Amino acid sequence: MPTIYNEIVLRENIVRTLLYYDIFNYPLTGNEIFRFLGMDTVTENSVLSALTHMVAEGVIFRHGDLYGIHPTEANFSRRIKGNREASRFLPIAKHKAAFISKFPFVRGVMASGSLAKGYMDEKSDLDFFVVTAPGRLWIARTILVMYKRLFLFNSHKYFCVNYFVDEVHLEIEEKNLFTATELATVIPLSGATLYGNLMKANPWLRLFFPNYEPRPTQYVPESPASGIKKTMERILDLLAPETMERYFRDVTVKRWKRLYKRDYPAADFDIAFKSKDYASKNHPQHFQRKVMGLYTEKLKGFDFHRIRKQRAGVDIQSQG
Repeated sequence: MPTIYNEIVLRENIVRTLLYYDIFNYPLTGNEIFRFLGMDTVTENSVLSALTHMVAEGVIFRHGDLYGIHPTEANFSRRIKGNREASRFLPIAKHKAAFISKFPFVRGVMASGSLAKGYMDEKSDLDFFVVTAPGRLWIARTILVMYKRLFLFNSHKYFCVNYFVDEVHLEIEEKNLFTATELATVIPLSGATLYGNLMKANPWLRLFFPNYEPRPTQYVPESPASGIKKTMERILDLLAPETMERYFRDVTVKRWKRLYKRDYPAADFDIAFKSKDYASKNHPQHFQRKVMGLYTEKLKGFDFHRIRKQRAGVDIQSQG
């Protein structure tokens, strides 16, 4: 009986993992399912074995090396095409990250969003997660945003800097499946040491993904500390930086409230437009709430009883 129970739990966790990514019509490889599985009492081989049986029983579907909840071949083709686009965009992201890392008080840059998950299409932006020096986050953010508005005409396609934390506040405060997925998939592009510190500061990540391993950093450069960057930081440090920090933060929050506050309950606004001394997040679509809501609906809509009944039936037949 314990064996049946463990296999049922494994199968349910596989389905839960696939359902989350099904929100994005994104099938997964066997290795990805193992890495993002919510249980650690299994090996990758046992996951692959369970996948083979689940495909044979029609619980899930396979196309090449990819597994999904639905048999729709379009989803598999879409992922393959999106992976190719992501490979094309990654060098661009590295170039942009190297540029961002030259700005004052920037200490680390990571790719986030769709590129971090290995997918890009015509609607995708290059999203960056930026780590700054402590007490200088809002100065760094304002300089980057002003550069984007003045020189890139506010284009988000290749320069979307929408999440900032400082290097002494690396723990992500919202701890759920969405934030765990975003954190686990970021790609370090500048600041290898900070990426390691980010992972160490968030041990809760393994509560969601116990089989997850951080990305390698042997080819990730540290954030540059050029003479020009140091000089600019020294000058800004002489110009009442604490006052500048408060001013830039207050102006930004006032603008966000004017544009978006009426569309959100207070608690949701505080999450979507996080505005603390050590963290800034600008997510007007509040993707976190949307994704978690869709995930809840998918969990409710899937017949998990079928897995339990089907697996128990197979075991009874084998014993007979």
